[in-house]
Amino acid sequence: MRVASGACVLAGRIGLVAVPVAVLLTACGAPEPPTRSRPAATPAAVSTTDPVPLTTPAPPPASPAVRAAADPEACRNADCEVEVRQGDRLRLDAATGLDALTVAALDQGVVRLRFEGSSGGYRVEGMNVGVSQDCVNGRCRTRGALTLTMDRPARIGDIHLRLTSVRPDEAVLAISPS
Repeated sequence: MRVASGACVLAGRIGLVAVPVAVLLTACGAPEPPTRSRPAATPAAVSTTDPVPLTTPAPPPASPAVRAAADPEACRNADCEVEVRQGDRLRLDAATGLDALTVAALDQGVVRLRFEGSSGGYRVEGMNVGVSQDCVNGRCRTRGALTLTMDRPARIGDIHLRLTSVRPDEAVLAISPS
């Protein structure tokens, strides 16, 4: 590319420091300095100023192992990981010893569970445990409640309960048999 000589004088007077002298001399018609043989050029680096995409990628889908508590069979066998909200009720198979678990409260990382069962003599471990039992004609009904946090799991009979995540209005409850 050739630039008129008047532009070269003007560029020199303005004092464009950012433009390399070799470019000005080449553009103004001065002889090119001799060049040495150089190794083959490497490909140019990828520009880091590429525009940012306007759309954000969709979040990854929930793990297939985590099921919604609305699914009546989600935890029937007491071996599941399930998303729960306050008021959710999980029905369990009678063989587990428990009939149901209900999320009584969910607040600030603390989940309060109520449980019901038809077999007596549960060993219950956890925080804020309360258990009552009524027996009529040899048939006993057990009701109770306990509190779970991320760092304090619980146990009802042979069923272990722990939280794997807690958000303001929902939690993921992992239930597993011993």
